[in-house]
Amino acid sequence: MSVELEVAFLSRLPHELRDGASSPALAGELADLISRARSETGIDLDAMAFAGYVAERATFDRHGRAAIRSLHAGALWIAYGCVIGDRAALAAFEQAYGRELASALRRTFDRGLAEDAEHKLRERLFLVEGDDAPRLASYAGRGDLRAWLRAAAIRTGIDLMRARRDIAVDPGELADRAGAVDPVLAKLKQHYRDEFRVAFREAADALGDRERTLLRYRFGDGLSIDEIGALYRVHRATAARWLAAIREALFEGTRAHLMARLHVSEDEVDSVLHLIDSQLDASVSHVLR
Repeated sequence: MSVELEVAFLSRLPHELRDGASSPALAGELADLISRARSETGIDLDAMAFAGYVAERATFDRHGRAAIRSLHAGALWIAYGCVIGDRAALAAFEQAYGRELASALRRTFDRGLAEDAEHKLRERLFLVEGDDAPRLASYAGRGDLRAWLRAAAIRTGIDLMRARRDIAVDPGELADRAGAVDPVLAKLKQHYRDEFRVAFREAADALGDRERTLLRYRFGDGLSIDEIGALYRVHRATAARWLAAIREALFEGTRAHLMARLHVSEDEVDSVLHLIDSQLDASVSHVLR
């Protein structure tokens, strides 16, 4: 069984990663991951398919070995089950994490926007549009799923708020307009933006070489998802999942670093992100210059 798990895992990796990822410990680590997942959730899913799912989201150390032991087994197992539409996994998600979505949004946004953002987020988390995968498929198990969902919720709220605006969303212009009305508020926004930039760079520095290369192809060189998929010889949906997972990790890492820098709670840091209208993609492009 363990050997079959290893084969299933390696078969889903790009060819250039397979030799480095293959190791005497890999089969046992995969078997342990699945054992922990089943024990933590009580849900029965296809172990072979899950091993391939993990491979598509794996990160690797400088020797090319996959990071398996540190994954949040139960949360990743539930996320996988939701992505494939397993009823038990969907029920477990609602019981364990459903309230997190609403509470994260209502603490930061007004009620109407929070409700709309929750509806939009649920669509993105579970529904498939075209060749794209559900957004929950970008959760890679590297961090706590509750924190990942809070970050996804706030990002959705900010995106929805930005889409409803009738004014330009350039941060510099927003600061100028705010300054004309309230110079104290403008100064506060600028301070938080400066802290956001530092926190974002700290999160970006924690990425591996492969993650930074993928971001550079997308945001630095302007390659499309299809072009990146062709470069790595994978389906465009796989390339899209890779990039979505990296963006989520960046947002979650930035949020954590910002909390530490400002010495604020989760609710307070979400309010800061709301205030400064953080723009992740623009920050990615700046860091990769």
